[in-house]
Amino acid sequence: MLMVPSTWEFLSLACKLLTYLGAASLLGALFCIWLFKNETRQVTHNILTYMTVGAFLGFQGALFGFLVQIGMVVNNGPIGMFDRGIGSIYLDSPLGDTTFFQLSGFALTFILGLTYANKIQRITSPPRLDYFRFFNTGCILAFLLLIFSFRFSGHISILSVTSKLSIAAHYSAFAAWIGSLYPLYCLSFSENLEYIQDRVKKFGDSAVALVAVLIVAGGLMVIELFDSIAEAFSTKYGQIFLIKLSLVVLILAIAAINRLRLTPRLVSKSGVVLFRQSLKVEILVALLILSITTYFSTIVGPPEH
Repeated sequence: MLMVPSTWEFLSLACKLLTYLGAASLLGALFCIWLFKNETRQVTHNILTYMTVGAFLGFQGALFGFLVQIGMVVNNGPIGMFDRGIGSIYLDSPLGDTTFFQLSGFALTFILGLTYANKIQRITSPPRLDYFRFFNTGCILAFLLLIFSFRFSGHISILSVTSKLSIAAHYSAFAAWIGSLYPLYCLSFSENLEYIQDRVKKFGDSAVALVAVLIVAGGLMVIELFDSIAEAFSTKYGQIFLIKLSLVVLILAIAAINRLRLTPRLVSKSGVVLFRQSLKVEILVALLILSITTYFSTIVGPPEH
């Protein structure tokens, strides 16, 4: 039977989910800006706005996540989140390090997104890729700060270096994939059907590499987390993992349908509508996977941990 989160645990889950979504919007936006290079200012501006909003939500998730941990210990209602004594102790703990790197990463992302979104509105022609050179460097640094924060938190902090690298690669690939879904959804409203098909096809070609990283890194994670196949069926962690695995298979199937059957049909408006509906389902499944991942890292630990 699944463990029902307490109120504090539920708040912690919500905050951590916001940080995951913020990181996904960062990497997805960066991926799409590269993918949609030299396109219209409006497309680029929409992607930058999406990234900026995601960074803002991620920052709030990291900040309130820290306060929720304090409130959970003090257990004196909302006012307990601002207990100075426990707060000062947590600032010097791995939780404080995690929060610092997350806040730094999201703050840098927010500043870059807001700055370049404003700059895009002042130029008269589509931005060239070299226009984003400093932006790309800053975003990569911001994402590295977010990835580095993982080494201090949760069950990941006690795993081997190989496992940490596998989890970082797995999460980066998944973040780039699901973080790109909303920009693709917005793209589907373009009146230029040829343009939509061309960009969706390029995304599908690039996503093949992301899926390969997901599978390889995911396999290494499974070897580290489970001593035997039986643990996947006999432990709570394993049973939730199987649910997540089923959803991953489902989202891979949806992506395959998009690539093989729906992309060729983007030459018609009816084909675009079908593709848009498929993206909605894919986004929903991605959110479920992120929610389960959040539950993993917050409530339930691997069998031996």
